[in-house]
Amino acid sequence: MNPVDIVALLGGVIILIFAAKYLVEGLIGTASRLAVPPFILAMLIISIDLEEFAPAVIGSYQHLTALSYGSILGTVIFLILLALGSAAALFPIRHPDFPVKYIWLLGGAIALVFGLSLDGEVSRTDGIITLAAYLAFMVYLVRDMRRTRAAKEEIEEAEGAVAGIVKAPSWRFPLMLVAGLVGLVVGALLVIKGTKAVLHWSGIEETILGLTLLAIAANSVELVEAIIPAKQGHPEVVIGNVAGSSFFQLLFTLGICALINPLQVNQTAITYFFPAVAMSWLILLILVWHRRTSRWVGLGLMTLYGLFVVGAVMMGMSV
Repeated sequence: MNPVDIVALLGGVIILIFAAKYLVEGLIGTASRLAVPPFILAMLIISIDLEEFAPAVIGSYQHLTALSYGSILGTVIFLILLALGSAAALFPIRHPDFPVKYIWLLGGAIALVFGLSLDGEVSRTDGIITLAAYLAFMVYLVRDMRRTRAAKEEIEEAEGAVAGIVKAPSWRFPLMLVAGLVGLVVGALLVIKGTKAVLHWSGIEETILGLTLLAIAANSVELVEAIIPAKQGHPEVVIGNVAGSSFFQLLFTLGICALINPLQVNQTAITYFFPAVAMSWLILLILVWHRRTSRWVGLGLMTLYGLFVVGAVMMGMSV
C-alpha cells in the first residue's frame, strides 16, 4: 500500500479532531451573540460529535454506504468496550447517579436501527424515521436533564466550557466556523481516501473495514474524552459521553447518511455485528445498574473489543 495513503489517513484524523473543535466553538460563539441560552449551547457540546459524523457522511456521498453503515455500528461498540473500558482500566468508575432509563432508551434506538436494517437497506424513508426519533429523544432529554443530578453536573461542566469559549473576541467566531467546516470536509476526505486504499489493498469487506478501521480512526479522540473525566472524578460525564455519542451516531448520523444515499446492509451486519452491538449495550446496562466499573472490568471490556476486531477482520478476510 502507498505510504501516502497512510499519511492521508493519519493526517485526516488529526485535522478532524481540530476542525470539529473549532467548528463547535465557532457555532457556540456565534450563537451566543444571538442570545441563545447557555443551556442550549451546552447541549451542543454534549450532543454533537462531528469528528465521527463527517467521515460517515462523506463515505455515503461517495457511495461507500456499507463503509458508512459499518462505521456507525462500530462507533457504538468502540465507545462502550474500548473508550469506557480504557477509562475504567486507568481510573475505576463509580456512577451511582446515572439514570438507567437513558441506557434503556439507547437499547430502543439499537432495536429501531436493527428493525430498519432487516430488509438489507436503510432507505431515505428509514433515515427520516431515525432523524425524527433523534429529535424526539433530544426534546425529551432537554426536558429531563434539568431534573437529573448526574445530568445537571454534566450540563454545568459544559456550561463552564461555554463560558470560556464566549469570552473570545467576536471576530474569531466566523473564522472558526469557516476553518472548522473546511477542515472537517478536508479531514473526512483524507480519512476516506486512506480507508479506501486499505479497502483495495486488503480485500476486506467494506462493512467490516468501516466497523473497525474507520470507526477507530474517527473515534480516537473519544478515548481522551472518556479518560479525562474519569481521572477528574466525573464518571457521569464518561457514561453520558458514551450514551450520547451512541445516540447521535445511531439516529442522527445514520439518518443523514441514508438521506444522501440509501445505506447497504449486508448479512454479516445482521448476523455478527448487531449481536456485538446488542452485547455491548447489555454490558453497559449491567454496569450502570451495578453502579460501578472496576479496573478489571475495564480490562475485560478492552479485551472483548480486541477479540471483536480480530474476529471481524478474520471474517472479512474469510479466514
